[in-house]
Amino acid sequence: MLAVGDRGEQGLGALMRVRAWLVHWTVSEGWPWLRGHSGGYVRAMAAIQAASESSATSPIGAVKPSFGDVLVEPDVSAIPEEPRKEIVYQHKVRLIPAARALWAHREIIYTLSERDFRAQYKQATLGVLWAVISPVLTLLLFVAIFSQIKGFGTQGLPYPLYAFVGILCWNFFSSAFGIGGQSLLNNKALLAKIQFPRECFPLENMGVQTMNTLISWIPLAVLFVIFGRVPRLATLWVPMYMAIEIVFTAGITIAISAVIIQMRDLLQVLPIMTSLGLFATPVIWPFQRIPSAYHLSGGHFIHKAIVNGHHVAGHWVGGVTINLQMVYGFFNPLGPVIAEARNSMLLGQAPQWNLVGISALSAFLYLSIGYRIFKRLEVNFADIA
Repeated sequence: MLAVGDRGEQGLGALMRVRAWLVHWTVSEGWPWLRGHSGGYVRAMAAIQAASESSATSPIGAVKPSFGDVLVEPDVSAIPEEPRKEIVYQHKVRLIPAARALWAHREIIYTLSERDFRAQYKQATLGVLWAVISPVLTLLLFVAIFSQIKGFGTQGLPYPLYAFVGILCWNFFSSAFGIGGQSLLNNKALLAKIQFPRECFPLENMGVQTMNTLISWIPLAVLFVIFGRVPRLATLWVPMYMAIEIVFTAGITIAISAVIIQMRDLLQVLPIMTSLGLFATPVIWPFQRIPSAYHLSGGHFIHKAIVNGHHVAGHWVGGVTINLQMVYGFFNPLGPVIAEARNSMLLGQAPQWNLVGISALSAFLYLSIGYRIFKRLEVNFADIA
């Protein structure tokens, strides 16, 4: 009884003998006219015969696909498991060229912002009035709950006026952060079809929130009239504070919009983060509650003191202190921004440049890191979205 391997070898030998006989018959006895008119065909058939005869005796590791050339099968064990590092594609983040490309496509941001702003109030009965009603309702809620808490302190200002400045600053950030973080998912159809800088989507949402915030300043003018006050001359510094907030918001928004593409669970976390951020930011409480000279170690504590006939509360003298307002301003630039906007607009105070400087530095740092995260993750946007 023949094994399977023996049957295979016998069948291959029979096939080779049949092929050799057909070639011999074709060359020597069949179609005599072909030798005079198609010599190339005859030579080709003879080459097939030679290749067939040699393949029966050639080793398994060598084949003869052409005349005289021998190709040796490569050793599979010599193939590396991983490709060389220099041939693997590595996405490099270049912020300056990316920023130039974004500036070249700024018209897309304007167009998308106008589209979303119109669509936002298109089917609403009150239309754009909702940009005014929403912060006013928030103010009424704050007045009903927090205005009676004496521990907050408003520096002698009416609480509605004091709180509304913080509400305007916070609403811009929270809206841009909450809605802009989902902008890539909401525009995934455009994301996969059209090629332009993807950061246009969260930035155009910031443009929509900017227009809403500008409309929301109308009730602030009404509050000034109600309480018989006028904006101070130092209000001219407010655009600088708003510019710092815009830079900070842009960095946070574009970063979170890119991360959400990779981690969809963050969609459920965004509302929680926004709610907690409201109470962690000096919107309803004064920024001055954060100590500017927090004692760490050393020195001695004076329980009571009288300076120029006035009683001074107990305090530390000497030792190591730290300005927690500066620390807070570095991690959350919104704190100094809201505090300085209130001081300039309502009290007429000049900017505290140490707080303004640390918040501006932090805002640009957030923007740089957030933009780098966005550009690093954007190579997978079209596949994942």
